[in-house]
Amino acid sequence: MNVIVVLNESSGRKIKASVLALASISFLSVLLIDPLTGYTHEPITTNVRFNREIIRIFERSCLACHSAGRIKADIPLNTYDVARPWAKAIKEEVLEKRMPPYQVVKGFGSFHRDYGLSQRDVDLIVSWVEGGAPKGDDKDLPGRAETSSGWALGAPDLILQPASETKIPRDGDTTLCLLLPTDLKKDRWMSGLEFRPGNSAVVHSASVSLLRGASSRPNAGPRRDAGCNTGGSGSTSDELGTWVPGQVSIRFPDGVARLLPAGSRVELKIHYHSNGEVTSDRSAIGFYFAGEEPVRQVKALTLAAPLTSVPVAVESFRVKSSYVLPGAAEAIGLRPILFPFAKSVEATAYRPDGTAEVLVWAKNRRLDWEPIYYFRRPVELPKGTRIEVVAYLDNSAENPNNPHDPPRAVQFAEPLCDLFLTQSVDLR
Repeated sequence: MNVIVVLNESSGRKIKASVLALASISFLSVLLIDPLTGYTHEPITTNVRFNREIIRIFERSCLACHSAGRIKADIPLNTYDVARPWAKAIKEEVLEKRMPPYQVVKGFGSFHRDYGLSQRDVDLIVSWVEGGAPKGDDKDLPGRAETSSGWALGAPDLILQPASETKIPRDGDTTLCLLLPTDLKKDRWMSGLEFRPGNSAVVHSASVSLLRGASSRPNAGPRRDAGCNTGGSGSTSDELGTWVPGQVSIRFPDGVARLLPAGSRVELKIHYHSNGEVTSDRSAIGFYFAGEEPVRQVKALTLAAPLTSVPVAVESFRVKSSYVLPGAAEAIGLRPILFPFAKSVEATAYRPDGTAEVLVWAKNRRLDWEPIYYFRRPVELPKGTRIEVVAYLDNSAENPNNPHDPPRAVQFAEPLCDLFLTQSVDLR
């Protein structure tokens, strides 16, 4: 046996390969190893290429988190060289539907975006990985549009932003709530909303709420608790919008807007995922106003479970909430709320003519990933339609999100779903 020692110039590592002499034929068996990533070269058995198909899937569904300066910069996917070592892990994540974060089950409700991958995208990723994860030709890469420092919907009519930067700790997850007065001198109609993270490396998700109630509280700085009502005792909040990476802005259909009363206050709730360094953030909200009074206005309807005792160790406990619409309306979006005990949440519209339509079915809770899902087309809901929301709770030790260890019996009366309706008259 002869031994050949090859020195890789870029890394300085030595790779040994054995040379076997078989009769009059010499056979060289060499295991090729990429000096940078350490993965073995596999035979290419697929026509799918990273530079042609896969990078475009990643751009649509992954790079808002998995690229430099973003919340998951430690697992970058924006180039072949950095994505290739993660190929098999990517396949497992998409097949198990852990990534991108899934909530809504396909086939129940039709939305502008459900944040999941289409079956075609999943099939392409699996084919790419199982076929050797080839790179492809650089000429097939998508063109890179110039990034803009401006707002996606243009200059907002009103920008709300904390007066100073908020310090984010080095470790762990943090939820902060900030009270932002609008200082509006008269009622305005909001036709769009956009959230801009100040520090995309740590901002994980956000929600914007309109505070209602006569009581007030000086803006003494951010509050660090998950419930957060910065408006003070007696105030209530209505959801205006949510943000998760990959969601840029919210624009209502033509003729639809939401009322922002004069002097109203807004609560900005941000969930931060620390990146190992003490850092800071100063995110902003942009509001867009309708040019004239709208034909239809948006109303937020929250359906919550009645106070219920949930026994300990029960893996599937059913709770329900319902509401009968006093007038005809259209549903433009909803937000299923997957609290720690929830296994699933399903909202159904039962119309007076006897027809029923599942508006959404959501499961697979992920921490602070509860976006508003907007329907592709408004859903017509005649007067007398009953909206029913059913949730199944898991109060057992098998629930990884259970806040109690060991589990214990709990009193439950939480919101199950926010429904966003448009109507020309007040629902309440």
